[in-house]
Amino acid sequence: MPPTFPTTGMPCRAPRVRRAAVAVVTALTLPLVAACDGTAPQPSAAPTTAGPTGPETPTAAPSGLPTLTASPPAGSEPSTPLPDARTVRGRASTVTGTVDEATLTAYAAMADRAVAEVSTRWTRTWPRRVSVVAPKDATQFREQVGRADDLSQVAAITDGPIGPDGRATADRIVVNPDAFARLTAEGRQFVLTHESTHVAVRSSLAGVAPLWLVEGYADHVGYSASDRRVTELAAPLLEKVADGGGPKRLPTQGDLDPARGEIAPGYLASWLAVELIARRHGEPALRRFYEASTVDGSPAQADTAMDRAFRDVLGTSRADFTKAWLSDLNRLAAPK
Repeated sequence: MPPTFPTTGMPCRAPRVRRAAVAVVTALTLPLVAACDGTAPQPSAAPTTAGPTGPETPTAAPSGLPTLTASPPAGSEPSTPLPDARTVRGRASTVTGTVDEATLTAYAAMADRAVAEVSTRWTRTWPRRVSVVAPKDATQFREQVGRADDLSQVAAITDGPIGPDGRATADRIVVNPDAFARLTAEGRQFVLTHESTHVAVRSSLAGVAPLWLVEGYADHVGYSASDRRVTELAAPLLEKVADGGGPKRLPTQGDLDPARGEIAPGYLASWLAVELIARRHGEPALRRFYEASTVDGSPAQADTAMDRAFRDVLGTSRADFTKAWLSDLNRLAAPK
């Protein structure tokens, strides 16, 4: 996981940015689960399998160790090809990896469903197709994403080159095999839908948005197909709220940085903030709020744009919205 974005008029930015999405709820994890369980559905359209090949987008992967900021720094070294990789193609997905073909096929089915779900919510024009890279082990995953820090909380990373107009041109979703092994089929579907949301937004909207909104919106789309209760999905956050250790303000970039500690509560807090906007104002207003909070500039400028968007799009203020959101968290965390 992880998805904001450089924009037109800023060609000096690094050619690749990354995002991270995490498996944030115990409800979607299992103590031990194979990379692909036997109940995972197959693609509805029979996929075709290509011979061994490298990743679908073998362009620059970051060489440094950036944190998960809204627009992290990136290097220009080419990503390492996956040895002996093969490719499975679904209706709306291309999955390349070194895991077994059954797992690639299952991922293609999930990615196809993810694209369909994202397309119903994100109405801007985007390719409506995703590329997934599925390494077989942690070493290959780290080589693909160019990081050596602790990624145990990260289920997948979306990265890709940025075009001259500031939009991503060839994003790929790189799966963390260790994290996926701990997820149920529903959890893997959530992650691929979350990351596909990043692909859709990055390819159709140039600029930088507040990270809580970026990740909260991706979670909003990712959880949309779940029939689980909000209190079950958000349990790790709501337990902290009940104990008096919940958030006091909207999540910052640091709250969503795995290098600084546990990030599940920050992601869940971001999701519930976005859910509140969608519930009170509707999906079209949520999209307009996202668009109005996205700017060609710095994260600080995006924060300023967000304050205007609260007023102009939602008819409120950040302070008043935060009070309503914190009240909502307390309501959800209250004993039933």
